[in-house]
Amino acid sequence: MESVAMPEGATLLLSDEQVRRACDMKTLVDTVQEVLREAAGPEVDLPPRADLGIEGTFFRVLPAIHGPAGVLGLKMFHGSFERGVRYLLLLCDIETGQTLGVLDAAYLTAARTGAVSGVATRHLARADADVVGVIGSGLEAETNLAAVASVRKIRRARVFSPRSARREAFAARMSAELDIDVVPVGAPSEAVAGADIVVVATNTGPGGAVALRAEWLEQGQHVISIGSTLPAIRELDAEVFRRAGKVVFDVPASTVAASSGDVSDWSADDPNRVTTVPTLTELLRGETPGRSGSDDITVFKSIGSAVQDLAAAVAVCRTARTAGLGTVVSGLASLKTF
Repeated sequence: MESVAMPEGATLLLSDEQVRRACDMKTLVDTVQEVLREAAGPEVDLPPRADLGIEGTFFRVLPAIHGPAGVLGLKMFHGSFERGVRYLLLLCDIETGQTLGVLDAAYLTAARTGAVSGVATRHLARADADVVGVIGSGLEAETNLAAVASVRKIRRARVFSPRSARREAFAARMSAELDIDVVPVGAPSEAVAGADIVVVATNTGPGGAVALRAEWLEQGQHVISIGSTLPAIRELDAEVFRRAGKVVFDVPASTVAASSGDVSDWSADDPNRVTTVPTLTELLRGETPGRSGSDDITVFKSIGSAVQDLAAAVAVCRTARTAGLGTVVSGLASLKTF
């Protein structure tokens, strides 16, 4: 993956609307897959995320250096469940230190999350998978369904969300966008029944009920879970992991266990079980097998990483510059010499 070419001293500023216009899901899936194959090694530095908080406000910072792409940077987001959250991504050139881009990362994060799920689906779902069950009707549910549809020939999807108006609007919107039959249903078990791929993309909030229960699962299904990224949040019944023939994380197990209430609940009685879960990088490199057969239940648990964010930002900046999107400014982060 080549870094973004920019005039000397220039920085591209992209709003959320401009990022949306520059996002192409198939391109993001392919770009993220390429980066994930290189997501560990001497040219990649991915330190632990920093989580800060005070009086109901949380602040998370995710830095990374990705040598093969020639970039370094960070994503930050802050806010609360009551007030909402703001996202920002900073992208810099390794060699020159130039600030290449400053992006509103709200939609970018959702698109990147979907792209990573698309990579996992490409390598873990059955090749003949064509029916999707979606639990959730927010932005991440949209991008994950779009990513799944970019790697499998999806014919039909069913969506459940607690509010009927939201699931009906989601079904109408995604039917038109993806040119497939998306139908709203009145219970999460209805979305799961008969599905080949199950997307769980919810915002249950701290202490909320789980969104997916193991007793709804059927043989051969591939489960994608992206909603539990804080210790206080659960999205999956712990038995979902126990029923799976294959569980894969997007980042190292220690990071997922520390960040996801789903995984910490699953490992509560045996912390060692999580340490053996492979990453998507290991799967892409052939260091761990995928599904063992058509009846296997596979689970992909994703919490995101800064390397994924940087990969998505590079792809979006490249498209945006070609399309003439964004505002180019100069003089941001001037060079100080010693």
